[in-house]
Amino acid sequence: MAEMHMSWTSNRIHSLRLRLGWSCSDLARRLECSSLEVLKWEHKELSPAEKYFSLLEFIEKQADEISNEVSICPIAESRLESSSQGQILLDELI
Repeated sequence: MAEMHMSWTSNRIHSLRLRLGWSCSDLARRLECSSLEVLKWEHKELSPAEKYFSLLEFIEKQADEISNEVSICPIAESRLESSSQGQILLDELI
């Protein structure tokens, strides 16, 4: 499990934050740390403490799920419009 956490690089944290459209303060509030800490992580001045790893993983997973939902919704709507189905299963779209 530690190997997964080692990959919390400054670029990964910065990319996650930008992907969500969050400021340093937004991410810090969710992690219950200071925005200065987040800024230092992103500028390679400090590495995040292990206590933040699971929450960062959770936030990243949520971002992935939201991204997938956003990309699948238009496909589902298009298929529903062109068929008589009342719903479409996710398995049919991916």
